[in-house]
Amino acid sequence: MKNKKLLYLLLSLLLILTGCQKTQDAPTGDSGEMTEVSSDIVIGQTWVVKNTVPTDSSVPWALTSHGVSETVFMLNQEGQLYSRYIDTFEKTGDLTWKATTKNEAKFSNGDVVDANAIADAMNAIQANNPLSNSTAGVVTFVATDDKTLEITTERELQRLDSLLTEWSNIVFKDLGDGNFVYSGPYMIESLQEGIELNLIPNMEYPDADQRPNIKIIAFKDTSAMKLAFEAGEIDMAFTVTPEISQMLKDSGKIVKTIEAGYQYFGILNLNSKVLKDQKVREAINLGINREEYVQALKGGRVATGFFAQYYDFAGDVQLKNDMEAAKALLDEAGYPMDGDVRVKDGEALSIKLVTYPSRPDLSVIMQIMASQLKELGFEVSTEVVDGIDNVAKEGGFDLILYAQHTAPTGNPAFALNQFFRTDGPKNFASYSSSVTDDLLDRLGNEDDESARVDISKEIQQVISQDLPVLYLVDPQWHIALSERLSDYQPYNGDYYIVNSQLR
Repeated sequence: MKNKKLLYLLLSLLLILTGCQKTQDAPTGDSGEMTEVSSDIVIGQTWVVKNTVPTDSSVPWALTSHGVSETVFMLNQEGQLYSRYIDTFEKTGDLTWKATTKNEAKFSNGDVVDANAIADAMNAIQANNPLSNSTAGVVTFVATDDKTLEITTERELQRLDSLLTEWSNIVFKDLGDGNFVYSGPYMIESLQEGIELNLIPNMEYPDADQRPNIKIIAFKDTSAMKLAFEAGEIDMAFTVTPEISQMLKDSGKIVKTIEAGYQYFGILNLNSKVLKDQKVREAINLGINREEYVQALKGGRVATGFFAQYYDFAGDVQLKNDMEAAKALLDEAGYPMDGDVRVKDGEALSIKLVTYPSRPDLSVIMQIMASQLKELGFEVSTEVVDGIDNVAKEGGFDLILYAQHTAPTGNPAFALNQFFRTDGPKNFASYSSSVTDDLLDRLGNEDDESARVDISKEIQQVISQDLPVLYLVDPQWHIALSERLSDYQPYNGDYYIVNSQLR
């Protein structure tokens, strides 16, 4: 008997030691059998969520990208909207909707996501995150019972599912004292804000026993992320620059290139002493050569509007580069050359370009643009800052180089209302146009899809003439993957980096 006990102890110790190397024992699955789950997946990115408050600006987007939260509706890899929470919905009036909930999904604490839970979450978001009010104004949710939602919008809406896919509209439950639970495939084990995030499977999410733990590490320097990937310290580098992508490919590494869905554009401060002049904005639009940005990024295309060109509502704007015409416009605006710089009333024609580090491509564009503007006669300064939205709201810029997925729900209304409606939550340009506002109203009232496409294109054409923004690049992104993740297929930009299929 003693020998048997000794043998059992030795075998147990051996199992523990070997298990610590490459795998971890998962909880039992539905069959009652132990399931072996792969060791932790480590992801390198240029950013990590700054906090876990679900109504704080872009935090809900980050939580969904990290696999912690889900929006009420989601977009699958085929570009179709689906929901784990809403069973059916119908429009009952110009400003009213009725939805029936499934009451099957659960929060990570085991509570069911029913109509009451969705109403509480959505109303809190609508009240505390202005970004959620872009498409239809303030939206109110009333649970008439645990399976029925009555929804009222401030402005007319044609696609409730699209509205509920907007990244601000995540499912969460407030437990009080600053604690929240979510319903995505993962839950947070620990967070060093903006630095490192450790995730464990949400045991209330289907197939939790098949998911490994995940660690996400923020790299401010893409070269450092490359070295970590080459050393096998991370399984995914999301994303790498074109140069690094080519280096990794040449060394036999797996790199997948995707159409980002994001757009790179320049936001012009219409309150700027220089840029409030339409002729100066037109000169910049003509004087920059976007083909040089595409060449430097080794991929992507010159933008044709505010949306990726694979959407049917993408713009038809033809962007030109004409340096001589640009110089003539600056002459007309009263800025003649004085040596290497244009001067008006004794002041140099100066411009401040600002961008942020989490999108390395933008810094590449900024340096080329600075050179192009100097050739036009501008005195140029550049700055890379964290917290770009705060800088934008404060107006401490002339031109911001910005990146956003402008149609993450497959619908143009969200971004167009955010950036171009008077008093829109991301109208950093301080742009106001009754023509554009009327077109945005028409877009919300129009239920015919082909007509909505036409209105979206018309808005983009008006924007190209008024120039609150400069359309720049429709980019591609490069994601480096270890052999272990060779089957991983990124989609919809970086909205679902961690998803239920990541193994």
